[in-house]
Amino acid sequence: MFPFLRWVSDCAGEGYKVHDINMSVDWNLADGHDIQIEVAVWLLWLYANRIAEYAWVDQMCVPQDADIEEKMTHIKDSPAIYKGGKVYVIIAPVVDYISGKIMLVQEARNIVRMYNSEMDRYRGAGFLSRSAVKALLVNNSYMRRVWTIQEAVAAQDLTVWPLKGRGEVNSYQSIYVVDWPEFNAWNGHPELGPLYLKYTDEPLNDYYEGDYTGVIKNLRNKVSDAIAYLAMISKDLMWITMDRNGLVNDIKKADTAAKRAWVVLNNHQIQSARAFLPEDKVLALVPLVDYNQWKRATANVPGRQMVQASVAWAYGLMELQMASWKWSIRIYNAPRCAARGLELLQPRRNLGDSSSMHGAGKGERVEIPPAGGTVTLRTPSRHPDSSVAAWQSSSGALSAGDKQLRVEALLLMPHPGQAKFWGGGPWTHIRDALQTDEVFRLSVQWGLEPWRNPELGVDAWQCAVAVVSGRSVPNPAMIIMAVPEGDSAPSTGQVMEVVEFSQHLLPALLDGLRSKALAKLTSPISTISSGVAAAN
Repeated sequence: MFPFLRWVSDCAGEGYKVHDINMSVDWNLADGHDIQIEVAVWLLWLYANRIAEYAWVDQMCVPQDADIEEKMTHIKDSPAIYKGGKVYVIIAPVVDYISGKIMLVQEARNIVRMYNSEMDRYRGAGFLSRSAVKALLVNNSYMRRVWTIQEAVAAQDLTVWPLKGRGEVNSYQSIYVVDWPEFNAWNGHPELGPLYLKYTDEPLNDYYEGDYTGVIKNLRNKVSDAIAYLAMISKDLMWITMDRNGLVNDIKKADTAAKRAWVVLNNHQIQSARAFLPEDKVLALVPLVDYNQWKRATANVPGRQMVQASVAWAYGLMELQMASWKWSIRIYNAPRCAARGLELLQPRRNLGDSSSMHGAGKGERVEIPPAGGTVTLRTPSRHPDSSVAAWQSSSGALSAGDKQLRVEALLLMPHPGQAKFWGGGPWTHIRDALQTDEVFRLSVQWGLEPWRNPELGVDAWQCAVAVVSGRSVPNPAMIIMAVPEGDSAPSTGQVMEVVEFSQHLLPALLDGLRSKALAKLTSPISTISSGVAAAN
């Protein structure tokens, strides 16, 4: 549509030269969801107002079909691009795909009015309708995306520009369209919890990716989940915006690289934020720790190892100061990643097969005995992918030697990801026992919520927890494992998270876990892994 011209700053990438655009756009509301039309209108606005000669649009200037090595070249320059120019963020409106037009206030009221009787039976329509109407009018997909966090932190000159240019809003402040009483009312709606278990529900999945089509259709058709959907979008609008605002401010307020590393590695948004590629959940945030130092540390790292190398670098910055922040997520394994092993407890994020540098190979096991026993973490075997294996060798992972750790506890615990524990429950007690903040509970619980997917065949109600310590690791670690469904004495588990703790907190951690445990496990449990296939 537009001529490509080389970006003229020191940043890599390609830009659109605004004054070369010679076209007329008859843009109407029905086309509001078309990204090319949106960008065209924006570029014409920049040109007409003599604001910019060159424009860089990430989704269009970074080749979306490029291989991972080329993409990493652009990704590594993105913080510099945001810092070097004027950044305009376009917030698209909510489009009602049934009518083909932007959702307007009256239409939102008409939809909500269909549920007056359900709201009256629960808490009262007058009390809840205000938040429900506003939730239908605000597109919160912008607040969900992980790259917009980098924009907010890295950009020196940023304007949030709603489509059509109708005024300016600062979405980096919380959008309090839902106040706390309304939020708490919706959060406790009896039909909301079961909705989150419906992983195969297409409207639910689309909603989390920013597409409201299925949700609005369900609301109009008054299907069985409709009132739960209304509760979900009403409470999420407040929660997501507040949560995001807190993360952005925490990164900006951190005055050392070690403090910023702690924020970006442990805030639950690194797991729950949305991205087209799973590795973006690391690569959009870790460079904010110290951009120049990160570029130097990863200068010769192959693209497929960039995620794990970035995590290891950031973790190394903060590890020696563990006592300052009490805890940190050392290992995070997404359910869709098959390499869910322990190995030597290398700090890592296994977000998907394509980004797994570490993680046990197929069929590898680590046996964890009951309390008082010793667990041996063996040097990992050579990875089946040649590029991963090469990085293992160069990083010293294949020559690190075995580790011997004492098992302090092996317990069956309530599953942290249960929706009924979002507002409290056993893991709130553990948070309080450690005298730490809500970030701990949210980071553990929200990170493990996807593991309740019934398609995984693991227990959605309970999990196994092992606490290990010893001279082989600087601090004690809590290993949280998914166990087979319905097994009261599991013999196998899949590692979900490993959380490292300050040494002085070990007694409090053990007391907190034991007080809420469902049972002590008296037989060994083996962590298992399906491994990672070599790249094509």
